[in-house]
Amino acid sequence: MGYLLRLSESNLLSIAQLNQVGISYDYGILEAFGLLPHEKLDPELHCHVRNISEIKQSKTQVFNEKYARYCPLCLDEQNEWRVEWELFFYDVCHLHSVWLVDQCTSCGSQLTWNRSHLNRCTCGATLNYEDKRTAPKSMVLMAVQMSQKILPFATKAELSAPLQLTNIEQTQKLIRYFGNYMTSAPTRNPLKMKEAGDLRHSWPVTTLAAEMLNQWPEAFHLSLTNLENQHVTEGRPSLNDVFGQAYHYVYEGLKSSVFDEVRTQFELWISAQWKGGIAKRNTRLMTIMLEEAAWIPALAACDFLGISLQRLELLIREGTLEGETHISEKGRKFTMVRRDNLEVIKEQLFGMIDMNTAKNLLGFQKRRMRQMLTFLFKDAKKIGSSPSAQWAISRQEINNILDKSIDVPVVSISDEDCVSLGHVLQFWTWSNQEIANLIHAVKDGEILITNKLDTDLGVAAWNFKLQVLNNWKKKFETGLSEWMTITQAAKVLGIKEQVAYELVNLDFLEADVMPFQKKRGTRVRLTAIEKFNKQYIFATKVAEQLGCSPKKVISNLSSFGIKPVSGPLVNGARQVLFQREQVMNLIEKENI
Repeated sequence: MGYLLRLSESNLLSIAQLNQVGISYDYGILEAFGLLPHEKLDPELHCHVRNISEIKQSKTQVFNEKYARYCPLCLDEQNEWRVEWELFFYDVCHLHSVWLVDQCTSCGSQLTWNRSHLNRCTCGATLNYEDKRTAPKSMVLMAVQMSQKILPFATKAELSAPLQLTNIEQTQKLIRYFGNYMTSAPTRNPLKMKEAGDLRHSWPVTTLAAEMLNQWPEAFHLSLTNLENQHVTEGRPSLNDVFGQAYHYVYEGLKSSVFDEVRTQFELWISAQWKGGIAKRNTRLMTIMLEEAAWIPALAACDFLGISLQRLELLIREGTLEGETHISEKGRKFTMVRRDNLEVIKEQLFGMIDMNTAKNLLGFQKRRMRQMLTFLFKDAKKIGSSPSAQWAISRQEINNILDKSIDVPVVSISDEDCVSLGHVLQFWTWSNQEIANLIHAVKDGEILITNKLDTDLGVAAWNFKLQVLNNWKKKFETGLSEWMTITQAAKVLGIKEQVAYELVNLDFLEADVMPFQKKRGTRVRLTAIEKFNKQYIFATKVAEQLGCSPKKVISNLSSFGIKPVSGPLVNGARQVLFQREQVMNLIEKENI
């Protein structure tokens, strides 16, 4: 437009009259009218005009054709109009570091292209003498980069990371995004600026965008943090709640790969700072959250650790995991967990822990833990041969105990007809064996926990009905009703006593040593026998069911690829033993 105004002024015409005779800023038209020197005489000029012409035709939203703006110093020095001044958001002169002018101080009107002289307002005032106001350094740097986007022979300066790959139109798009969305109160559709060519409307946008680009990415991250802090809510906000269209535009409006740097920095900020929610359908951000985020959703942490949500909440209450829980206005609970120690926690959950850690998890005193150790954890072992060597206990075994109280209600005070295990440990005269048997009975489902106290940890928090606990104790005192000797177990299973001992020694039948019983005998629980019968079946039992010999049963099963798990040819045992499920499935399938 500046060139056309200068051309119209030289020929005593208006820009409208030039258009009427078919002259516009088009490389082919200007060349056809002889308005350009021969290309060999000035190849740079031809390159410049061709480039600007292509931009004007292909990117119609790049140039400000409603208002005119200029640098008073440039106009005074050369009496020519620079093409950069016509770019949207080019608000300062990068040559003189001053703000452009788009208003005549003599008449107060906005400068338009409907005037007859290049350096005069329609009122006749000379534009060269307008006041010059120094512009911020960040604005000058952004103007330099915008100039580079349209002038092929311009002095090259280092581009801000987000502008490395953008053309002029994409650069302006980013400026609109940073300047409009990174504010505390963006409008519904802030990218649509009605008066973007008016400096009064554009300078707040360009100033913020320039600061963002000049201090990239720190200023961008800070703006995101400020937006998050301004959003006050009781629940766990979503990205849409906090950022609105600013979040969606990163992925929908800035789809091109040239904007990858902006998306990358947004996602890095999400990884390091965001504590709100992310929809599961947002697979890109969910993946990033799991790989890099400082805080991740509780369900994602559960998937990583391979535990239930209730177990996760218990780990947070124990202080093992760092987590934050929020309650929304609708009463929904959202929990976020720090990701950085999940690997360590996973190792602890399924690895070995020391006795001190175990006592804290179970809610025991140190002395009690030492006394209970071998009763509760038969696989516990010392690491080293010295008397002072530490004990190593399976965290999984402790989990199996603590998981029994995950779903029970939590109370602050025990009911009158209830008593906590912590109270029993402190005031009752139960032996360590009796306490251990009670915990085993809870594990096996023989006795139920009524609720648990929020004032205690681990098993000490368990509450039982007083009558139920006393009845269980009496049964225990009158002959270990839930236990039986190996001889008794053999009779229940219908096998010889020697075979029963073999099953125990080969770990097919679970048994426990009773340290405080006479002769320190080995006992088998009823539940262990039930478990054995569910898992295994003797060849003799199958033979009785099918009405044939055990030898024929073994041969027939072998022909179907079913091998015994124990027997004379497997481990030297007397009786041949099969997996029950395999045998029963075959009998049903073949209708034997």
